[in-house]
Amino acid sequence: MPKRKSKPSWLSPRPILLLAGAALLLFAAGEGWRVVRSDSGRVLLAARFGLGDPARVTQIVGREARAGLSAAGVAPDSIQERMTEATPRVRWRVGLKPEASLLQANYAISHRVEEQGGTVMSGRERSGAHGETAVTLLVGVGHHATHEITLVHMPRVEGAAPSEPAKLALLLYGFADDGASAAAFDVPVPFAVAIAPGMKHSAELFHAAHRKDREVVLHLPLEPINYPQVNPGPGTVLVTMNDARITGLVRRHFDQAGSVVAVANLMGSLATQDMSVMTSLYHELARRHTAFLHVDPAAGSVCKRLSAELGVMYDTPDVVLDAETRGPTTKLLDARWSAALKQARARGNLLVMIRVSPQVLAWLPKATTAKRLDGIGLVPLTAVLKRPATL
Repeated sequence: MPKRKSKPSWLSPRPILLLAGAALLLFAAGEGWRVVRSDSGRVLLAARFGLGDPARVTQIVGREARAGLSAAGVAPDSIQERMTEATPRVRWRVGLKPEASLLQANYAISHRVEEQGGTVMSGRERSGAHGETAVTLLVGVGHHATHEITLVHMPRVEGAAPSEPAKLALLLYGFADDGASAAAFDVPVPFAVAIAPGMKHSAELFHAAHRKDREVVLHLPLEPINYPQVNPGPGTVLVTMNDARITGLVRRHFDQAGSVVAVANLMGSLATQDMSVMTSLYHELARRHTAFLHVDPAAGSVCKRLSAELGVMYDTPDVVLDAETRGPTTKLLDARWSAALKQARARGNLLVMIRVSPQVLAWLPKATTAKRLDGIGLVPLTAVLKRPATL
């Protein structure tokens, strides 16, 4: 019987495994070197082992903090920097305009710094002698502080002359569930529209608003106290729903609405006090970079505090005109409108929600003439609505 030929030694399993192991080690070493040389790697080494160039790490933390402020809409020239001999050596004073969000600036810095492995080590808030609010953040790596950042939010002084013409945005809501409501979009006045989803004619109203280039707000029905005796309509988000059901329902409403500039609550006096409900909703808003417009906040609402924690921009209407729109005459409506215009001049910008009605649609063109506005500019909702930072 002829002898079998033996396999070459290099084809045996052991050398192949050794070669594969050596290749993996080389790859891991290369990847490790790449990570160590990256900014996040440098921060990680400094945080865990105290290794690396402190000046380079300080520069990385400062760069990310600046990027966060920029994302929150803070101009670079609003940052005043000084060096000290104490720790931390780098100290910033950041001036925020009255219309800026202190919570969002705080979140934006924390988010960017922590993404690179840094830490916001502490934060404290105080009120100044001139009505300003200051939040001081201690930012650094591990247990080493690199920056002290003080965010100073100045209040708007009533009666002070604004640096630019006052801006006023209108948001009409309360559209009836019928096709005839779409005729309101033809009124030759700049305004956004808040439309509730899930009704028989909702899809038609959303499509009509987009065709007329109206900014659209999703008027999301949330469970009120005494539901279902008090009922915001079909597709209401209920406090008995779990996270998956809330997310699915909200996504279906978004699909029906199309592009929206914000989500506003339709009722919701109970749901807006429920941490689980609002966390589920805010996760979806954060994913879509969409603001929450809180109408008539309940005393126990968790919305504003939770928005800062989850990075969702939060805003409220400055004026809501409701009962005034249903009177036998426009006398009360005119009086509230005059007060709103005065408020807009004092503050510099204003968001007014108005319940739509045939009386309002006839009154609106007269109320928004150049003479009646007297220098106030009617602007899109997004010009005055606080927007979520793109982080």
